[in-house]
Amino acid sequence: MRTATLRSMLALVMVLALASTGFAGASKTIEVSAHVPTIGGGFNVNVTRINASTDEWGVPNPNQPIDFQTLVYDAVNGVFGANYYYAVDIGVLDNSGAPWMITHARNSVALDAFNNLDNNINVSFTKESQTAPAINLQKVSYANSQNISFMKSQLTGGWLRVYYGIATGLNDAPGALPIDATKPTGIYQGSVTITLAP
Repeated sequence: MRTATLRSMLALVMVLALASTGFAGASKTIEVSAHVPTIGGGFNVNVTRINASTDEWGVPNPNQPIDFQTLVYDAVNGVFGANYYYAVDIGVLDNSGAPWMITHARNSVALDAFNNLDNNINVSFTKESQTAPAINLQKVSYANSQNISFMKSQLTGGWLRVYYGIATGLNDAPGALPIDATKPTGIYQGSVTITLAP
């Protein structure tokens, strides 16, 4: 009996000795790294046509013009309206840490030297984000949208969206007026330019 007990105790001591030898304190540090390259000086621009009646969004397209097409006359209110309005999304591709600014410029949407739609189009600037509600930055008439700029600090964490729509007489920008029946017939054309600069 004593021999069995003695053997058991001896075996236990050996196991404990081996365990303490096998689990001696040790550590090794392994470095983890990745190189994120600099992206700077670029931006994406997408134009989306939106149904004015249903607010259904079309497919974003960087090459799509802002074309209000043939306007529809509302005989009850005596004004022309559009079947669509547009959203232009501008996302800056830059992780350099350098400051930048987006500027909106426009050329008159004109029929001729005397007739244009510059006071008949709303232009609304918003900051959009995947994680927060949109923030209204500014709403002006097309005529007053020349050289409007937004700094990086105003758009951090999101991107700039610009809405364009024919004035309706409701919730229009200051100075924006509906198109009435006195507006001369014809095709009115203009353009906007979005510039990213340091």
